[in-house]
Amino acid sequence: MSGDLADDDAVARFPESHGPSHLTTLPDEVLQQILSYLPPLTTVALQHTCRRFAHTANEPLLWKRYCQQCRRWSRRHNIQSKLRDTSFTDWKSLYASRYLASQTTRNAIGKMVAEEVGRLDSVKEILDLGIDAKEELLHLYRNAASSPNHLAQKYWSHGALGCLNRFLAADEWTSIVTDLDTEEVNAFERPIAALDLFVLEDREQGDIDDIFERLDSYVSSVRDAHPDIDTKSPRAKASIIAGHLLQNNWVGIQGNRNYHSIDHMFLGVALFSENRNSVPLISAVIYCYVARHFGLQAAPCSYPYHVHALVQPPSGMDLNGNPLPESFDGHDGNARELTHLYMDPFNTAEPISYSMLVARARFVAPSSSASQIESYLSPSSAQDLVTRTCYNILSSPSHFRGDPVFPVDGRLASYAALFALTVLPPRAAHDHDQFGQHLRILTRHFFEYFDLDVHLFEAFVLPLTRAFEDARAYRNLIFQIKEADHELPPPKYRSDPRNEGVKYRVGQVFRHRIRGYHAVIYGWDAYCKMQEQWITHNQVDRLSNGRHQPFYNVLVDDKSTRYVAEENVVLLSPDQITDEVLNSFSIEIGKWFKRYDAPTGTFVSNVRHRYPDD
Repeated sequence: MSGDLADDDAVARFPESHGPSHLTTLPDEVLQQILSYLPPLTTVALQHTCRRFAHTANEPLLWKRYCQQCRRWSRRHNIQSKLRDTSFTDWKSLYASRYLASQTTRNAIGKMVAEEVGRLDSVKEILDLGIDAKEELLHLYRNAASSPNHLAQKYWSHGALGCLNRFLAADEWTSIVTDLDTEEVNAFERPIAALDLFVLEDREQGDIDDIFERLDSYVSSVRDAHPDIDTKSPRAKASIIAGHLLQNNWVGIQGNRNYHSIDHMFLGVALFSENRNSVPLISAVIYCYVARHFGLQAAPCSYPYHVHALVQPPSGMDLNGNPLPESFDGHDGNARELTHLYMDPFNTAEPISYSMLVARARFVAPSSSASQIESYLSPSSAQDLVTRTCYNILSSPSHFRGDPVFPVDGRLASYAALFALTVLPPRAAHDHDQFGQHLRILTRHFFEYFDLDVHLFEAFVLPLTRAFEDARAYRNLIFQIKEADHELPPPKYRSDPRNEGVKYRVGQVFRHRIRGYHAVIYGWDAYCKMQEQWITHNQVDRLSNGRHQPFYNVLVDDKSTRYVAEENVVLLSPDQITDEVLNSFSIEIGKWFKRYDAPTGTFVSNVRHRYPDD
């Protein structure tokens, strides 16, 4: 059928026994309700069948429903404002922009799977779309099994998703409010929540919007349990809220878990893990968010070794809900007891006295001046809280090396902390050396493990290197990575006499003769091409065939990559490659392979240019 609308009278051309379509006789409201359950593309196709459907299928409220089915929207769309604006009707165009974003994302991932060059350009296309690309990336990742290239699709969609999450986090940090204003909405929660985006990976829940939805559910829970809370004094509210959070195990640490476990350091992880454990800083952040929704001014204060929360009543009122006396002087230290309440929601629902906190601070930090002690008991800036969270994350492995209850990738956690410490504005002159150290460690992490983040590094980190003497080295690093992404390495042909001794092929699975692990070959050299130091350290010359035998690049079942001598390769036959063996390989296998071919017992190569004969 052509794109022109069909004539409504066309139904008369059918035999009378057919009668008019029952669907076209339904009221508009019923038709719209039916169409809302159809895929949007089906609705678009339906509008071309007759004028009746053309009218109904273009109804703004129908397309508004479609837009509401999308979980995440970029801020540039102002979606919440549009939802409140009853005069806004261009929902179909808004959905069309989202559809185009999904198509662009799908095409970008398809290109990354199919082509061995230009992958960083495809990542940039996705980053430019922002959070509008996220749902399609999740869809491609979760439905990769239906693709003939499912290993590659899963790997590259997962990689792009992680890169996008990290880009969104860095954007939060660069817009951070450095001096905490208690009137600033979510001034310190958002940058702390951004750390979770680095460790989120492919989880359905746990991004910034999810974090605030969960925090809002805590607010609702307090109100449901205490319907008369608005009639209580600020002092009573503070204790009621802390008590409710503690009673539900939403703050603090339960289950005899180690205090320093890495999963206790992230706000989103604390909110969505089964045990809801969190260190005092995160517990204070949760508590303060809830308290502010009941008319209190509340902010964490960076007390030594244990973050507390400072709660203050609304302006002009004391903690008992009475008007402040006309003679009240907020700068008078003696007046503090009227307006300052210190809480430790990690441990108790009862307030902590100011004098006790001062005495304790003098004990645990004896060299602190009076002004420093005062700063310990004042609202912290957003930057100070994020910085302290980062140091908690970095120090966690040195205190506790066990596995967290909630899975958090340690490498991603460190990367998150280092990235935040590097990009947080501003940096005082005396922090220059420390900043330089963070920058160097971050750059090493980026170069070794996260080279897909080149645009992220270029946008947020590279501008900060201008003050350093080796600024050119950072620029050259970015240039080299981009150049390499557009250059194919020279192919290795088995017909080349120099390679005639290479026995095994890319994609074959083997067991290591000595160490017993399983691995898959993703590359090879006709002889050992590692540096002399590596050859000496690994005693290569003590092998039966020494350094002049073929060596293989392999992905091991413990997620590592290694360089293995041919004499240590014991090839597995197809019947020896069980599901257990296949499932032992990490998602990184998709970096080199499209899928597994059971009849031949090999993985199908996705690096065909480099190894065209394998």
